[in-house]
Amino acid sequence: MSNYRVINAVIQGIILSDTATKQELGRRFAYCLGLTPGHPGPDGGVDGEGYINGLKIYFQSKLENKNLGAEKVDLLHSGLIRHSADIGVMLAGVGYTSPTKSNPKAGFKNRLLEFPDIERFTIHLLTLRDIFEENQTFKDAVNDLPPLRELNREVWNIMQ
Repeated sequence: MSNYRVINAVIQGIILSDTATKQELGRRFAYCLGLTPGHPGPDGGVDGEGYINGLKIYFQSKLENKNLGAEKVDLLHSGLIRHSADIGVMLAGVGYTSPTKSNPKAGFKNRLLEFPDIERFTIHLLTLRDIFEENQTFKDAVNDLPPLRELNREVWNIMQ
């Protein structure tokens, strides 16, 4: 069986999970990315945060079973502002919407560029596939994060 099929199966298992499970997985991804996980339950839009070289990192996880649309950009941008972050990391379950022929200004990234202050932030848009494949998008994000951490049951139980 190919790695691609195995990764697809893992992604499907995650994005089809219930909301509480996805929230907990978002916290665990934050931990593995070297960040401090947000609080369990209502988290005020913070799934993780941390610092690197004096820069504040804001992490938001949206493990939906569809591409994240422009409305999620507003959540990301407001989170960056509200939490005085310098670096934003968004984790999507499957991806982000793109422009279409009929609407070339549509899409997640185009909406992001509409904010006049967006260039003051470093933003990494990750997907579950990026993380599991450890592709270039993931490697680029890792360059702006604290050291990665492994997660095991013992460590997570201590974190609780």
